[in-house]
Amino acid sequence: MKRLLFLRKRNDQGQSLLETAVAMPLLLGIAFNIINIGYFWFTILTMSAAPRVGVQYSAQGGMTSSTMVAPSAAAVSSLVYDNMTRAINGSTSSNTSVRVCSGAVGVNSGGQSLCTSFGPAFAFSANTTDPEAPAFVLNRVDVGYTVTPLIPGTAFNVVLPNLQFKRHVSMRSLF
Repeated sequence: MKRLLFLRKRNDQGQSLLETAVAMPLLLGIAFNIINIGYFWFTILTMSAAPRVGVQYSAQGGMTSSTMVAPSAAAVSSLVYDNMTRAINGSTSSNTSVRVCSGAVGVNSGGQSLCTSFGPAFAFSANTTDPEAPAFVLNRVDVGYTVTPLIPGTAFNVVLPNLQFKRHVSMRSLF
C-alpha cells in the first residue's frame, strides 16, 4: 500500500510545471495585447489634441494688439509636430504627416483655403469651403500618424499590426 501511494505521488510531480508552461504564453499574449491597445488609445487621445492646437494657432495665433498676421503653415506644422513629439516619444517626422490649410497659404477664387503638407504622404480628405465664404476662411489641420505597437512581433501571439490614424480639425479664421 505504501509503495502504491509513493508511485502515484511521483507521477504527479510535473503536472504544475506543465500547466505553467502551457498557460504562460497565453497570459503573456493577453497582457502584451492589453498594453498595446492602451498605447493605441493614448495615441488616439493625443491625435485628438494635436490638430486642435494647430488649427487654433492657425486661426488665432498671430494676433497682437498692433498687427493681425496669420502664422505661416510651417509654424503651425512645427507646433503640431512639437505637440505630438512631447506626448508620444516615438513620434517623428517619419511617421507623422501634417497638412495645413489656411489663408496664410492662400485662398482660391471660391474662397477655399489652399493646403500644404509636411511629412510622409497620407491620403487626406478634400479640404472644404466655409459655407459663408468669402466672408470667412476655413482653416484646417490634418494629422496622420502611423502607430507601431510597443511590443511588436508574433511572439506570445501579439496580433496588433501597424495602424494609420488620421484626424482633422477645422476652424474659421479671424482674419
